[in-house]
Amino acid sequence: MARTTNANLDYVSPDKLLFDDENPRFGGSLSGASQPDIQKAIFGAPHYASELVDSFLENGYIDYEPLVVKRQGQSFVVIEGNRRLAAIQEIRGNLEKYPERKSDLDTVPVLILPDAGDGEDSNDVRIYLGVRHLLGFREWPPIAKAEFLDRESKKAGGLDQIIKEVRLTRQAVRRFLIPYRLLRAAKIRLPAGEDFWVLAEALGRAGVKKFLQLDVDSDTLEILGYNKANLKLVIDDLYGPRGATVRQGDASVKKVHDTRDLSTYASVLSSDKAAAVLHNGKGLTEAAIYVDTREQSQARLSKLVKELGVLIRKLMQQQKTAEAVAVQQNFRELESAVRAYLKKNA
Repeated sequence: MARTTNANLDYVSPDKLLFDDENPRFGGSLSGASQPDIQKAIFGAPHYASELVDSFLENGYIDYEPLVVKRQGQSFVVIEGNRRLAAIQEIRGNLEKYPERKSDLDTVPVLILPDAGDGEDSNDVRIYLGVRHLLGFREWPPIAKAEFLDRESKKAGGLDQIIKEVRLTRQAVRRFLIPYRLLRAAKIRLPAGEDFWVLAEALGRAGVKKFLQLDVDSDTLEILGYNKANLKLVIDDLYGPRGATVRQGDASVKKVHDTRDLSTYASVLSSDKAAAVLHNGKGLTEAAIYVDTREQSQARLSKLVKELGVLIRKLMQQQKTAEAVAVQQNFRELESAVRAYLKKNA
């Protein structure tokens, strides 16, 4: 078959369309799966192609949204639109269930991207996917973007070529590839439903990278070395600890609950004493105290005493019980002692 040099629009039977088991959207979870298994997986959670069925039944297939495909023998692999294909196949495979189906599902519009003629994806396919998904026109989850960049960087031209084609900065590519390759090197799969980007954001902090003893090749962005024990601690801190037989993290005991905490977290990991406190069962707020200088700790103490005074006055104002009077008296003594200490040690 002659090499296709330009993308062209055509109408084909869904019977000629194949799901792409390597589609980055699936994060590698369907690699090598059979077509029926992919259909089943896409139709339900977390991809929910089932949500598209009613629209196709009511409106048929909208021509201005063709599936994007590449040739594979006499068939076509869908690289953009696998959820739509799953909905179409559900309807066509269950006519008794969907008697109101539209006849225009017998053929659907496809945009056939050029093939490279050597078994590899053409640059057109790479550029299309990169621009559409890495730059946000159709959003992939971050780990899918990382998988795409990692796979494509192994092909001709290497990392520099894919960076040039998709027009991402090298710094942006680092944020995807380094956490992805670190997890792969350590053979760690994140808990189901957890956000890969939390780890990516954490690795942008110098304190976290130092704690991990992370060594990365500056040219290829391949992982050269890291501290395995400390990586496990970081994954547990970010996603919750995992038992020997339980893969999903326990979010109730993770140390970092919001990406806004990552600066404090990195600071804690930069201090051996603070990191030891954190990993001996204390929370991030308490561990952060051990990062403070003496002056910072004194300022923190002064602030806490003032806040405690406000709380006591709010809760116990007008109360004359013995307990309330005792608390207020004890606080006045504490406040006086703290002020004397701070004045003496200023």
